[in-house]
Amino acid sequence: MITLPGVVLGVTLVAGGSTVYSNALAAEDAGSELEEIVVTARKREESLQVAPIAVSALSGSELEVRSMTNLMEVGSFAPNVIMGTGQGGSGGGGNGQVYIRGIGQLDFLFTTDPGIGIYIDGVYHARTLGAVMDLLDLERIEILRGPQGTLFGRNTIGGAINVISSKPAEEFGGYVEGTYGDFDRTDFRGSVDVPLIPGQLLAKAALSYKNRDGYGKRLDFASGEKIDEAGDEDALSARGALRWQISDDLTADFIFDYSREREESVPTTLLQFEEFGGVPIILWNALIGIPSGLPMSTAFITDDEDESFGTGPNHNELDAWGINATFEWDLGWATAKSITAYREMEGGFGRDGDGSPLPIVHTDQDQDQDQVSEELQLFGSSFDNRLDWVVGFYYFDEFGRDQNDVVLTSGLFNALESIPVQLTGAPCAPPFLAPGCPGNPINPLLDLDFNIFNEIDITSYAAFAQATAHFTDRFSITAGLRYTYEKKEYFLEHRRIASNTFIVPATNVEASWNEPTPMFSVQYRWTDALMTYFTYSEGFKSGGFNGRPIVAAAVESYDPEFLVNHEVGIKSEWFDRRLRLNAAAFFYNYDDLQFTAVSVDPASGTLLLVVDNVGKAEVTGFEIEMLARPMEGLDINGAVGYTDFEIVELDPGGTEATLDSKMIRTPKWTGSAGIQYAWPAGEYGRVTVRGDWTYEARSFADIQNTPVLARDAHSIFNARLTWNLSATTFGGGWDLAVFGTNLTDERVLVNGLSALSSFGTAEGFYNRPREWGVSVRKSF
Repeated sequence: MITLPGVVLGVTLVAGGSTVYSNALAAEDAGSELEEIVVTARKREESLQVAPIAVSALSGSELEVRSMTNLMEVGSFAPNVIMGTGQGGSGGGGNGQVYIRGIGQLDFLFTTDPGIGIYIDGVYHARTLGAVMDLLDLERIEILRGPQGTLFGRNTIGGAINVISSKPAEEFGGYVEGTYGDFDRTDFRGSVDVPLIPGQLLAKAALSYKNRDGYGKRLDFASGEKIDEAGDEDALSARGALRWQISDDLTADFIFDYSREREESVPTTLLQFEEFGGVPIILWNALIGIPSGLPMSTAFITDDEDESFGTGPNHNELDAWGINATFEWDLGWATAKSITAYREMEGGFGRDGDGSPLPIVHTDQDQDQDQVSEELQLFGSSFDNRLDWVVGFYYFDEFGRDQNDVVLTSGLFNALESIPVQLTGAPCAPPFLAPGCPGNPINPLLDLDFNIFNEIDITSYAAFAQATAHFTDRFSITAGLRYTYEKKEYFLEHRRIASNTFIVPATNVEASWNEPTPMFSVQYRWTDALMTYFTYSEGFKSGGFNGRPIVAAAVESYDPEFLVNHEVGIKSEWFDRRLRLNAAAFFYNYDDLQFTAVSVDPASGTLLLVVDNVGKAEVTGFEIEMLARPMEGLDINGAVGYTDFEIVELDPGGTEATLDSKMIRTPKWTGSAGIQYAWPAGEYGRVTVRGDWTYEARSFADIQNTPVLARDAHSIFNARLTWNLSATTFGGGWDLAVFGTNLTDERVLVNGLSALSSFGTAEGFYNRPREWGVSVRKSF
């Protein structure tokens, strides 16, 4: 096991050993130094190199040159960060799933919350559905690793994604861009800045439309002919911004955004089938499948990972919009800031989890949600800038509604009702010890066609304060505390469709929690270019409710998760700011893990699935990030991350996980490297070529570590060539690009679900294949 002191020693050796590289750099002619990266990880703008936080950042231009188009692609450049999309059973292709250092959340239900907070222009986005958002006209993206409970609050137990959009410019200008590529990809995007009243009222509008055919096929089982596609894209995004300089001291920013998706969902396929996997599938095959001549079987497993014989629901739809107003007032002695926001989201997604034309595992879900939030901040510096401080108050209110139609071994209840004896051969009279016979009270327990209705109201308040005392020009201490209160009110009604009986009749439950989240950090700047820090911080993920009860007794709340982080780090720049080397090592105590617990209802003997706090874990790891500019025009970047997630305690029988289970979507090793070279092309402008490599070690898509749901170790290569035409070529302002993604056509499982023990099925979908594209941009 890698220990924290050992990691710290290794990081120190990496920094000290860079003298070998310095000789190579010294031999080069003087080149441009690395640009300063500004972040707002501590609620104020500051250099990345002075923030005692493990944070990675990419500007809008850096996102573009890496051919990134949506938020879930950004995680590949940051160590120990895994970002991807869900499938039908995990919220559809529009559901973003983010894990940082092994902390995250797969589930999309409103009754549970994510472990990584996503913030856009200072506004918390509460739901993962809709998180696969377009990267439209951004200033930068910051990925904060480790709990951010003091300044960002609840549900940032593992970290936060901070997205900052571009502000309106002082001068008129903009761009239009078109892209064409594989699968008939046709993208259009553009942005325009308009100074309505120069120096006082500025406006910006940005628009993006993305369309391409699906890379998956749905086939007719009898003929093998294609009947539909999966994994296509049809998405519209828009953003409008208005900046009003009310006075020299008061600025107001108004932002409106809208997103619309109308797509076939990801190409889920059947990966494995067990004929005797569970009672429901055994009975369905015996009573319906075999007599009809088309039983559920391994015949529905296709040879191609992008093909499926499924004919059930497979769609992904989303409409989301929001508006926020940010006022910033310079009071002289401090700055006051208010962020007010309102958001709405409506989404729908469907899934055929059995990969066959049979009604074995289908779900069709609709969700709608709205939220309102208000954050007040007051920050400034005192005592001749020896004390930097921020205090604030936060209010959040959310309403969510979820309607889910579930089809599982459909027709089984009616088949059991039509049998003239119990399945044991006993007559249709009490005692009923087995299913079968009309009116048998056991039969409804195998009516697995459900209508599930959930509503939840969430209210949260928080107050926070953080201060950094600069005792000398080199030595600083930061301390902070946040206190959060939240209340959740949950209404549910779950009904069996064929038998018209209730799983759970109309029920109201509520729960509340209040939690403090402190932090403490010591920072020492050895030189102007070398800083080390130690941080102690805490975070929590909200408690919630079991959103999938099978009987009324399973409707209960569970408590928050808690995490305590001990972290050391180094931030350094070398050789006249031509090499930047940052590293961090961490140790987590992770308590009250929220897992799906397995138990049995004592009254009926029915299997129960209950989300509960059932374990503890210890997480150890490190990250190293490097950016170098050995000569003008040449940039080299690299990153490596290591995470050892060890479950150290589990309640007996409380979960399908074991002490040997590997945490979901948590590879031990992640890595990335990139090289970019730009050179002048004489009178024709400038050419830039870039290549990127990313690596993930083996991980799993479920906590049971089902072998067929293993995500094998893999590497992905992308490349891009851009030609910036000179001002004298075609009037100037033209950029031409050709790019390729997944150049080696590496195919790896992205996500999956196992129902092998009940319906005999395991499903999943794979990443996109190798693709190419060309883009043309005109700036004005």
